[in-house]
Amino acid sequence: ENETTVYFINWETPGENLFEIAEEVTVVANNEKRPDLVVYLNGIAVAVIELKKSTVSVSNGIRQNLTNQKAHFIEKFFTTMQFCMAGNDSEGLRYGTIRTKEKYYLEWKKDGFTEYPEERDEVDVRIEEICDTIPNRLDRDLFAMFYKVRFLNLIHNFLIFDKGQKKVCRYNQYYGIMRAQKRLTAGKGGILWHTQGSGKTITMIMLTKMLLKESLKSDSKIKRPRFIMVTDRV
Repeated sequence: ENETTVYFINWETPGENLFEIAEEVTVVANNEKRPDLVVYLNGIAVAVIELKKSTVSVSNGIRQNLTNQKAHFIEKFFTTMQFCMAGNDSEGLRYGTIRTKEKYYLEWKKDGFTEYPEERDEVDVRIEEICDTIPNRLDRDLFAMFYKVRFLNLIHNFLIFDKGQKKVCRYNQYYGIMRAQKRLTAGKGGILWHTQGSGKTITMIMLTKMLLKESLKSDSKIKRPRFIMVTDRV
């Protein structure tokens, strides 16, 4: 029979997807575990969140995630997982992906670059405006990362594998790449400045990946792009 290609996620029209949240999902594998919250996208588990009360450190939730990912517990449950998170009301949300070490869990922040506001993505502006009205830190972080358009964007364009290790972007990489893409599609050039250790190489890879996808669209202003990467890594 003829092969049929099935797309499980509609990246172009976020509203055509089914988003669901389940509390205390019982997962039975080598041992039974019960993650606090699991986020499903069209029935696929894509994010898990461990919540703690304000007096208990977010680190406890991160370690709980790491323990659950071990073969002795519910490792296979994380096969489709894109984000592993932990949070409380006082510290907010911390995020990583599968097998992210505790010290590499990240905090999401707002875009602190105030110059050239016209180059900001409209969705990012809208999210920030709404977040400014949310007093609770954890609620604010959750809204910022799970706003549907941004959430799909993060999964589609800002997760990569580096020598077998899955990695997710930092907030500064996300905003820089979103601004750079908008600038390049408008026919402009520019410099994206990084400090030492802020992820220059991964930023280059993620931006290249995003622009290549953009160039495949029929109405794209970027045609057959060529990339030259210069790096001091072996």
